[in-house]
Amino acid sequence: MIDHVFTFLKDQLNSYLKVKTGVEGFEVVFVQERTPREITLPKEALSAVLVNIEEERTFRSGAAYQHQRDITALPTKTLLPHLLYLNLYVLFIANFTNYSQCLKLLSLVISFFHSHRIFESQNSPALSSDIQKLTLELVNLPFEEEKDIWSLLGNPYVPSVLYKVRMVVFEDIDSLDVGADITNIDVFPASM
Repeated sequence: MIDHVFTFLKDQLNSYLKVKTGVEGFEVVFVQERTPREITLPKEALSAVLVNIEEERTFRSGAAYQHQRDITALPTKTLLPHLLYLNLYVLFIANFTNYSQCLKLLSLVISFFHSHRIFESQNSPALSSDIQKLTLELVNLPFEEEKDIWSLLGNPYVPSVLYKVRMVVFEDIDSLDVGADITNIDVFPASM
């Protein structure tokens, strides 16, 4: 699923950059080489790198089981799908010899994601049907944290911008009772 999010964002950004720059062969690329100590940033390229994954705890399911009540039977436990909500931190890196080119391309990345903050099936038919919605927000890092990211990547600082991509949802398919019939639905007053 994470690969689909990356590919989708890369393709959307590439289409925008082709229109804005007029360069047909220019594309955002993924980092291809990685050693245990560093990643190799492609030269003369705009790269996308996943720098962190975090669980969105706001939507965390309280329990994987829910009690079902039936007046004629004893309470039973039914497995519910366990959903895992993730946020991805994606760093867009402009690694060009020409510093002006770096700044121009980062400006275009920021401009694109500022005007396209939300991707869903209505405005983005290319979005995978497994993904309901993606929301992007610019992340403001203090200098120390930015230094830590570049240290972890094993590279000196290169002009870049960090975005938080909200909510990639993983569903635990193994916990679903596939093929089971729903025999009753109970609605309880809020006072219970």
